[in-house]
Amino acid sequence: MNSQQTIGRLCVLVNSLAGGGAEKVALTLFEEYQKQGIEVVFLCLEKNDVHLINKSDVYYLSDHTGQDESGARKFFSLLSLAIKLKNFVKQEQITFVQSHIYRANYVNLLAWKLGSSHLVQITNHGIASRYHGEGLLGKVNLFLIQWLYPVAGQLVCPSAGMAKDLASLDVSVDVARVIGNPFAIDDILSQSKENMEAAEFVFQLDRQYLVSVGRLDRVKHPEQIIQVLHNLQNKHPKLELLLLGTGREEKYLRMLVDRLSINGRVHFLGHVENPYKFVSRSDIFISASEFEGFSNVIVEALISGTAVVSTDCPSGPREILAPGSKVDLVLTPGEAEYAAYGVLVPVGDVPAMTLAIANMLNDEDIREKYANHGLRRAMDFGKENIARRYLEYLS
Repeated sequence: MNSQQTIGRLCVLVNSLAGGGAEKVALTLFEEYQKQGIEVVFLCLEKNDVHLINKSDVYYLSDHTGQDESGARKFFSLLSLAIKLKNFVKQEQITFVQSHIYRANYVNLLAWKLGSSHLVQITNHGIASRYHGEGLLGKVNLFLIQWLYPVAGQLVCPSAGMAKDLASLDVSVDVARVIGNPFAIDDILSQSKENMEAAEFVFQLDRQYLVSVGRLDRVKHPEQIIQVLHNLQNKHPKLELLLLGTGREEKYLRMLVDRLSINGRVHFLGHVENPYKFVSRSDIFISASEFEGFSNVIVEALISGTAVVSTDCPSGPREILAPGSKVDLVLTPGEAEYAAYGVLVPVGDVPAMTLAIANMLNDEDIREKYANHGLRRAMDFGKENIARRYLEYLS
């Protein structure tokens, strides 16, 4: 019996097609399901299209964009969206709804509680315990997770650390499977080799470059990466930093760069259509995150052939760079772990990150080793392999 006969008609549900990593995961899976002959539809709670789907219709449960809506309004819309999903399932004869991201997961599970006939698979894309520190809205999300998640027939966590985090909230993870995020490896490799236009950025042959990709916000701690550059400026006067991304902290970060007198060495490049060609031309990729769900940008750096230095934060970096190690291993202050596929340092430890990067800048053999080994690890997350594992779970 093939997967189509076992699964029936599949619906992939997300909040929207905004530019986040989880949305990209859902879209990659959707396109791979299509290639494998699965009858599948793509459904969004809102209309906010950044990612585009070629030759396919996207269905929407509302006309909202979600951009200017309060958390309270989004919460109170959950019930109406669940009713709409229930009706959609009946009208389109959907067998399985696979949802990604918290609100889409809530709507999926609420629709089932309201009597919808579909089978439920949810994918948890974040560290849910972070909601403890996010006031009333955080408490509401924790309540919904603890109330709804246990009734999910199938639960996917992209990392073991995420499953452990849910268990710490007394959410049963008995049915959970750890399945990493999917990556279009050939596409990323191709894009990493595209020409760089002078208007985009000019890489100087006599310089060395650090690069970071992600939102400019407190959780990602770009200020720590800027501090690392400042710490290294005397011994590495030709070292520069590329920051790819936008966010609420950009104004503060620009002020920090000015105060540290490193203006000409930090480049705020904003959102770029193809980050891979910037990453592939850089010497070291840095992630200073306080926590991650599954660090997509680390895998993309591995594919692009760039050495990685990352904080050992919950929950993705260790599982990617040091597979087989204990997910709850905690590095001591000042320690750096030269793992199989990259270097890990303690969260918030700027001196340890500074030293690890200095060692890598000074030792081309280490950089080359990590640059050359990265793709081998990234192959474990190829979209064909990950989609197959999702389909095996569904069936």
